[in-house]
Amino acid sequence: MTKKSKHKLTRVHHIGVTVRDAQKAVDEWAEAFGIEGRVVDIPENNLRIGVVEVVGVTFFLNEYTDPDRKAKASEGLDLPVHFSGHDVVNAFGEGISHISFETTDLDYMMKQAEDAGMRAKFDVHRDALEGVCNFIEPDDARIPIEFMQAVEGRENPLA
Repeated sequence: MTKKSKHKLTRVHHIGVTVRDAQKAVDEWAEAFGIEGRVVDIPENNLRIGVVEVVGVTFFLNEYTDPDRKAKASEGLDLPVHFSGHDVVNAFGEGISHISFETTDLDYMMKQAEDAGMRAKFDVHRDALEGVCNFIEPDDARIPIEFMQAVEGRENPLA
């Protein structure tokens, strides 16, 4: 039974996909799905992100620009990357990396997940785009799940 609460999930924020070339991926998706997309450089994170929306779902097509990180997209990163999908990313350089849900209350969602027996990836929430985020350990949730909460006054550089 679902609890009614002001602390809720509001939408799928994005689905993260690791790619070798963000611009090429955006171009291919645009042609295949008849959509538009754009690429945004985030140099402080050694990341180039292709942003596309397909049937109301936003995809972040993440290209790592650091050659060492790009060589093994998830190896050694402090990210929730030890699930089977990242074996595919490491083997082929591309694949789904995580699903991000937007919430009105990140602390509440992380506590709710903890009460359900799931562990947070990080002890302290991280800055992310227009807000803050944290991940659930993939071994606990079966896939990498990120929760994001917007911070008032902070704009999403990808919007």
